[in-house]
Amino acid sequence: MIASLRFTSLCCLALLALSGKTQAATACQPGKVIVQVLGSGGPELNDQRASTSYLVWVDGKARLLVDFGSGAALNYEKSGANPADLDAVLFSHFHVDHTADFPALVKGLPFAGYDKELHVYGPPKRGVFPGVKEFVHALFNRETGAYAYLADYADPDVSSQFKMEIEEIPFKEAGQSEKNKVKEIQRYSIGDSLAVSAIAVLHGPVPALAWRVDSHGCSVTFSGDTSNSDQALDQLAQGSDVLVAHNAARENDADNVARLLHMMPTEIGRIAGTAKIGKLVLSHRMKRTLGHEMESSAAIRKNYAGTILFANDMQKITVGGK
Repeated sequence: MIASLRFTSLCCLALLALSGKTQAATACQPGKVIVQVLGSGGPELNDQRASTSYLVWVDGKARLLVDFGSGAALNYEKSGANPADLDAVLFSHFHVDHTADFPALVKGLPFAGYDKELHVYGPPKRGVFPGVKEFVHALFNRETGAYAYLADYADPDVSSQFKMEIEEIPFKEAGQSEKNKVKEIQRYSIGDSLAVSAIAVLHGPVPALAWRVDSHGCSVTFSGDTSNSDQALDQLAQGSDVLVAHNAARENDADNVARLLHMMPTEIGRIAGTAKIGKLVLSHRMKRTLGHEMESSAAIRKNYAGTILFANDMQKITVGGK
């Protein structure tokens, strides 16, 4: 059973530290938690990469999906994950490159023997972007769904064969003028060995979340897409063993849209350094950053001396250790 608990950011940070570090008898044991990259790319069709998606393994079981962009369904199968172990899907936002394969997941899981309730978390609605409840309804609603033929099977509003519990993460609207404002972190317990936390981040006009996963004294933060101009990610990432940060823009990128939506490498390095990150994984690698790894690394190294990894599809990252 998944229970929901909400705290202010300062209380939650203390709780994260407790659950992620001091509550455990020992520090993070390498191998207890593993992050597998199902998709290391963005929305491009010519980058030879699946779009954004991550699979979190805990005690050898694939428990969580963070985003599920195009190509993720095939790579989920290739990962060898047992679908029966999946507890939840955590959406950062509803751009197509983070969500496109979700209908395939919902349709395909029962064919693999999935017979429990899938928990789906995501941001609320803003402007043209749906909230997580509206997103799911837009896919499977009996009257208006894109896959209305699956309504009896997957519409959460009716008695369906495939059970979903949808949790919309509330947050205050955040603007550029609210830099350094303390935001609320939402924390959710999944069973007795796993907790996830979310905070609202700035991704231009798009309602978006960053996610943190804590288990067995190990912690992983997923930045999602964000410029981090309000420094919300700093609150969530403190002390994480792994930070998966999206490297979708080059330093001093002339593309104003890219700068509005994504972090510059120096910002990634600043966060990694001040939050005392163990390993930094650079993902969501778009063609404008591919081939510029040395440039990105040099910018990050100004503030961060730890391990830097550039993500590739199907790569596994051990949480904890060197």
